[in-house]
Amino acid sequence: MRNYKALKTASKVSVRKQEAADAVYNEDGSTKTQALTEELQVVSKRYDHETGESLDDSVRVYSLSDVSREIDRCKAELSSIQDRQSDLEQLEKDLKAL
Repeated sequence: MRNYKALKTASKVSVRKQEAADAVYNEDGSTKTQALTEELQVVSKRYDHETGESLDDSVRVYSLSDVSREIDRCKAELSSIQDRQSDLEQLEKDLKAL
């Protein structure tokens, strides 16, 4: 989620754990039980841009594995950028030495 830290500081987003009921069906289609699962959610405040009135909050479900995978992707991207920067700095140094 982009700008999460700034939005959190401004109290425009929050996180929560929400129980969700998932219906489990029998082979004949009747409901057997409802399984309870927990969802990790980010809740964002929303407002009408014309009137300023508050709207229903936006809720987005996250999984820790998805967030962890995104962190790993960012780290790999950062490493690649740092390698490129190092290459360019070396090239600049060599060119200046001419």
